[in-house]
Amino acid sequence: MILKNQLYKIENKQVDGDSANYVVGLNSDCFIYKAHFPNNPITPGVCIVQTARELLEDIVGRPLEITEAKDVKFLNILSPNDHKQVTFSFSDIIVAADSVKAKVTVANGETVFTTIAFTCA
Repeated sequence: MILKNQLYKIENKQVDGDSANYVVGLNSDCFIYKAHFPNNPITPGVCIVQTARELLEDIVGRPLEITEAKDVKFLNILSPNDHKQVTFSFSDIIVAADSVKAKVTVANGETVFTTIAFTCA
């Protein structure tokens, strides 16, 4: 399932070499939030990881599948009621013929929600 334009919308992006920043707006009316949880929406961890993968696809311009994820840390609850926008900051992007590696931090200001280091093919 593609989450772009359902769970989130890209509001701004800056790609520069091996780093990138995407500001995304969270759609509190998305059906995922209605199920997780009604009247107290929380972004599921799997949706945060999926969004990171979709944004990495946008950076490299090709479809990707996650083949390895390590150092995945969920540090704070991400609710669209409390944070309408978050920034996915990518660093150490390494593009090879058969794989793409990257680190990503999901944050709003000083509040860090998630950090991920992953490899895609």
